[in-house]
Amino acid sequence: MKLFLAFITSLFALTSTAVFADHHLPKGVDSKQLFSNEKATGAIFTLQPGATAPSTSRPGSRAVYFIQGSTIERIYDDGKSVKKVFKTGDTAYFDQPEDQAPYAIKNVGKGVFKVYFVNIK
Repeated sequence: MKLFLAFITSLFALTSTAVFADHHLPKGVDSKQLFSNEKATGAIFTLQPGATAPSTSRPGSRAVYFIQGSTIERIYDDGKSVKKVFKTGDTAYFDQPEDQAPYAIKNVGKGVFKVYFVNIK
């Protein structure tokens, strides 16, 4: 019984943390996890024009499909910024050190930026 209660408490804590994190995304930023397993996680990420997603590290490699492209600015923790243009329907595979370093993302384009990505563990 104690093991069962510990499991339920742990599950509740993990679920609460995930929901809590989603509710604290900045205005104009949305992320919805679609799957997660021992090999990969997949999600849809949306960024409205002018919105900025906070800096986060991106461990491992990831494959991305651009549902709606836009011009994105990566803002690295050291202050360096890099603009990138992604077109609707394009795909990309990110596995370089600059792709995995922590950085914020700002949508500096005129349209909504929406991607489906798979983080490979």
